[in-house]
Amino acid sequence: MPLNRIMLSPEDLDALNSLVQKGPRRSRKVLLATALMWLDCASSGPAMSMRDVSNSLGLPPAALEEMKGRYLSGGVQAAVNYCPPDGARGSGRTAKIDNGFEAKLLDLAQSECPEGHNRWSVRLLAKKAVEDNLIAAISHMTVYRVLKKHNIPMPAKG
Repeated sequence: MPLNRIMLSPEDLDALNSLVQKGPRRSRKVLLATALMWLDCASSGPAMSMRDVSNSLGLPPAALEEMKGRYLSGGVQAAVNYCPPDGARGSGRTAKIDNGFEAKLLDLAQSECPEGHNRWSVRLLAKKAVEDNLIAAISHMTVYRVLKKHNIPMPAKG
């Protein structure tokens, strides 16, 4: 259920404008400040719909509702400075890669390639790492980044 409409005070609007004009364009803080201004239902505000703001800024409606709630309970700073708890950032997935796995992957990459192949590819390494139960699942691009990080000659992509 959506929260009440927000009505920014002139002071809050000034603070948000200042933040948007100073900050890097894609920072989360600037996106939230912009969203707050666009959702403003005061007489001077544009009062855009939640859907329009969500589509324009690429923020999910649930994040906008949470931001509105933080604004209503704690003001501008609470709304735009929110930092999700660890584990809730980005995709919400925890890192699967640790130094032990990296070492095993590097050993695998420098081992003899499977029969029927001339050399390892990043996709083949990813598949083999899963088959050998080194990891539950891994992207070929993650394999590529691990190899690059350790300056291992890049196998063929594909």
